[in-house]
Amino acid sequence: MISPTPQTPIPAEIVRRAQAADPHALSAIYERYSPGIYRYIYYRVGDAELARDLHADVFVRMLEGIGSYEDRGWSIGSWLYRIAHDRTIDNLRRRGRQPVTALEEWSETCAGPEENLERNARRATVRKALAQLPESQRQVLTLRFLYDLSLQDTADQMGRTVGSVKALQHRAQQALERLLPPGFDQEW
Repeated sequence: MISPTPQTPIPAEIVRRAQAADPHALSAIYERYSPGIYRYIYYRVGDAELARDLHADVFVRMLEGIGSYEDRGWSIGSWLYRIAHDRTIDNLRRRGRQPVTALEEWSETCAGPEENLERNARRATVRKALAQLPESQRQVLTLRFLYDLSLQDTADQMGRTVGSVKALQHRAQQALERLLPPGFDQEW
Protein backbone atom coordinates (compact mmCIF):
# COMPACT_ATOMS: atom_id res chain seq x y z
CA MET A 1 0.00 0.00 0.00
CA ILE A 2 1.19 3.51 -0.83
CA SER A 3 1.33 5.93 2.09
CA PRO A 4 1.22 9.44 0.62
CA THR A 5 3.02 12.26 2.34
CA PRO A 6 1.04 15.39 3.26
CA GLN A 7 2.09 17.11 0.00
CA THR A 8 1.48 14.07 -2.22
CA PRO A 9 -1.96 13.63 -3.73
CA ILE A 10 -3.68 10.28 -3.52
CA PRO A 11 -3.01 8.31 -6.73
CA ALA A 12 -5.99 7.55 -8.98
CA GLU A 13 -5.46 3.81 -8.42
CA ILE A 14 -6.08 4.17 -4.67
CA VAL A 15 -9.24 6.17 -5.40
CA ARG A 16 -10.47 3.40 -7.74
CA ARG A 17 -9.74 0.79 -5.07
CA ALA A 18 -11.56 2.90 -2.48
CA GLN A 19 -14.56 3.07 -4.81
CA ALA A 20 -14.49 -0.73 -4.82
CA ALA A 21 -14.63 -0.63 -0.98
CA ASP A 22 -11.00 -1.67 -0.45
CA PRO A 23 -10.42 -0.96 3.27
CA HIS A 24 -6.69 -0.27 2.75
CA ALA A 25 -7.42 2.34 0.08
CA LEU A 26 -10.14 3.95 2.21
CA SER A 27 -7.68 3.99 5.10
CA ALA A 28 -5.00 5.66 2.95
CA ILE A 29 -7.44 8.42 1.97
CA TYR A 30 -8.54 8.89 5.58
CA GLU A 31 -4.97 8.99 6.92
CA ARG A 32 -3.87 11.48 4.25
CA TYR A 33 -6.73 13.96 4.64
CA SER A 34 -8.12 13.46 8.15
CA PRO A 35 -5.77 15.80 10.07
CA GLY A 36 -6.18 18.66 7.62
CA ILE A 37 -9.95 18.26 7.42
CA TYR A 38 -10.17 18.33 11.22
CA ARG A 39 -8.00 21.49 11.43
CA TYR A 40 -10.08 23.15 8.72
CA ILE A 41 -13.32 22.43 10.55
CA TYR A 42 -11.95 23.28 14.01
CA TYR A 43 -10.66 26.62 12.83
CA ARG A 44 -14.08 27.48 11.45
CA VAL A 45 -16.26 26.30 14.37
CA GLY A 46 -13.87 26.85 17.29
CA ASP A 47 -15.27 23.92 19.28
CA ALA A 48 -13.31 20.67 19.53
CA GLU A 49 -16.32 18.43 20.16
CA LEU A 50 -18.34 19.93 17.31
CA ALA A 51 -15.28 19.73 15.04
CA ARG A 52 -14.94 16.00 15.83
CA ASP A 53 -18.63 15.45 15.03
CA LEU A 54 -18.43 17.33 11.73
CA HIS A 55 -15.12 15.61 10.90
CA ALA A 56 -16.74 12.21 11.39
CA ASP A 57 -19.70 13.31 9.29
CA VAL A 58 -17.36 14.27 6.42
CA PHE A 59 -15.88 10.79 6.32
CA VAL A 60 -19.27 9.11 6.66
CA ARG A 61 -20.36 11.13 3.64
CA MET A 62 -17.17 10.11 1.87
CA LEU A 63 -18.01 6.45 2.47
CA GLU A 64 -21.57 7.00 1.26
CA GLY A 65 -20.54 8.91 -1.86
CA ILE A 66 -17.17 7.46 -2.87
CA GLY A 67 -18.83 5.12 -5.36
CA SER A 68 -20.20 8.05 -7.32
CA TYR A 69 -17.06 10.22 -7.07
CA GLU A 70 -15.75 11.17 -10.51
CA ASP A 71 -12.40 12.79 -11.13
CA ARG A 72 -13.37 15.88 -13.13
CA GLY A 73 -10.06 17.61 -12.62
CA TRP A 74 -10.60 17.90 -8.87
CA SER A 75 -8.61 15.68 -6.55
CA ILE A 76 -10.24 13.47 -3.95
CA GLY A 77 -8.80 15.87 -1.37
CA SER A 78 -10.61 18.82 -2.96
CA TRP A 79 -13.81 16.79 -2.91
CA LEU A 80 -13.35 16.06 0.80
CA TYR A 81 -12.58 19.69 1.62
CA ARG A 82 -15.70 20.71 -0.30
CA ILE A 83 -17.75 18.31 1.84
CA ALA A 84 -16.09 19.69 4.98
CA HIS A 85 -16.75 23.26 3.86
CA ASP A 86 -20.41 22.56 3.09
CA ARG A 87 -21.01 20.72 6.38
CA THR A 88 -19.26 23.46 8.35
CA ILE A 89 -21.17 26.28 6.66
CA ASP A 90 -24.47 24.41 7.18
CA ASN A 91 -23.65 24.06 10.86
CA LEU A 92 -22.62 27.69 11.28
CA ARG A 93 -25.82 28.83 9.60
CA ARG A 94 -27.86 26.66 11.95
CA ARG A 95 -25.97 28.03 14.94
CA GLY A 96 -26.46 31.55 13.65
CA ARG A 97 -23.32 32.98 15.19
CA GLN A 98 -19.60 33.27 14.67
CA PRO A 99 -17.34 30.57 16.10
CA VAL A 100 -15.87 31.08 19.54
CA THR A 101 -12.80 29.31 20.85
CA ALA A 102 -12.36 28.89 24.58
CA LEU A 103 -9.20 30.47 25.97
CA GLU A 104 -8.36 27.16 27.65
CA GLU A 105 -8.28 25.36 24.30
CA TRP A 106 -5.94 27.94 22.80
CA SER A 107 -3.62 27.81 25.78
CA GLU A 108 -3.25 24.02 25.79
CA THR A 109 -0.70 24.22 22.98
CA CYS A 110 1.37 27.08 24.40
CA ALA A 111 4.37 26.89 26.67
CA GLY A 112 3.97 29.44 29.47
CA PRO A 113 1.37 31.94 30.71
CA GLU A 114 3.04 34.97 29.11
CA GLU A 115 3.43 33.18 25.81
CA ASN A 116 -0.17 31.97 26.03
CA LEU A 117 -1.49 35.49 26.48
CA GLU A 118 0.63 36.92 23.69
CA ARG A 119 -0.17 34.11 21.26
CA ASN A 120 -3.87 34.25 22.11
CA ALA A 121 -3.92 38.02 21.64
CA ARG A 122 -2.16 37.73 18.27
CA ARG A 123 -4.52 34.99 17.09
CA ALA A 124 -7.54 36.97 18.24
CA THR A 125 -6.30 40.04 16.36
CA VAL A 126 -5.74 38.04 13.16
CA ARG A 127 -9.03 36.19 13.56
CA LYS A 128 -10.92 39.45 14.07
CA ALA A 129 -9.28 40.96 10.97
CA LEU A 130 -9.97 37.80 8.93
CA ALA A 131 -13.64 37.93 9.96
CA GLN A 132 -13.89 41.35 8.31
CA LEU A 133 -12.69 40.06 4.94
CA PRO A 134 -15.08 38.79 2.27
CA GLU A 135 -15.59 35.01 2.45
CA SER A 136 -13.47 34.27 -0.64
CA GLN A 137 -10.51 36.26 0.70
CA ARG A 138 -10.81 34.66 4.12
CA GLN A 139 -11.00 31.22 2.53
CA VAL A 140 -7.94 31.70 0.30
CA LEU A 141 -5.79 32.89 3.21
CA THR A 142 -7.01 30.06 5.42
CA LEU A 143 -6.33 27.38 2.82
CA ARG A 144 -2.95 28.77 1.79
CA PHE A 145 -1.46 29.72 5.15
CA LEU A 146 -3.26 27.86 7.92
CA TYR A 147 -3.65 24.58 6.05
CA ASP A 148 -0.56 25.03 3.90
CA LEU A 149 -2.30 23.95 0.69
CA SER A 150 -0.52 24.49 -2.60
CA LEU A 151 -1.83 27.01 -5.11
CA GLN A 152 -3.22 24.16 -7.22
CA ASP A 153 -4.98 22.49 -4.27
CA THR A 154 -6.39 25.85 -3.18
CA ALA A 155 -7.61 26.52 -6.72
CA ASP A 156 -9.23 23.07 -6.84
CA GLN A 157 -10.85 23.57 -3.46
CA MET A 158 -12.24 26.96 -4.42
CA GLY A 159 -13.22 26.03 -7.96
CA ARG A 160 -10.89 28.68 -9.43
CA THR A 161 -7.85 28.85 -11.65
CA VAL A 162 -4.37 29.11 -10.14
CA GLY A 163 -4.05 32.61 -11.59
CA SER A 164 -7.27 33.80 -9.98
CA VAL A 165 -6.18 32.30 -6.64
CA LYS A 166 -2.88 34.21 -6.86
CA ALA A 167 -4.74 37.46 -7.55
CA LEU A 168 -7.30 36.79 -4.82
CA GLN A 169 -4.55 35.93 -2.34
CA HIS A 170 -2.69 39.15 -3.18
CA ARG A 171 -5.83 41.26 -2.67
CA ALA A 172 -6.63 39.39 0.54
CA GLN A 173 -3.15 39.95 1.96
CA GLN A 174 -3.35 43.67 1.15
CA ALA A 175 -6.79 43.92 2.75
CA LEU A 176 -5.59 42.03 5.84
CA GLU A 177 -2.59 44.34 6.18
CA ARG A 178 -4.93 47.34 6.20
CA LEU A 179 -7.07 45.73 8.92
CA LEU A 180 -4.20 44.80 11.24
CA PRO A 181 -2.60 47.33 13.58
CA PRO A 182 0.44 49.21 12.18
CA GLY A 183 3.63 47.20 12.59
CA PHE A 184 1.74 43.97 13.31
CA ASP A 185 3.86 40.95 12.38
CA GLN A 186 1.65 38.70 10.26
CA GLU A 187 3.30 35.48 11.36
CA TRP A 188 0.39 33.06 11.78
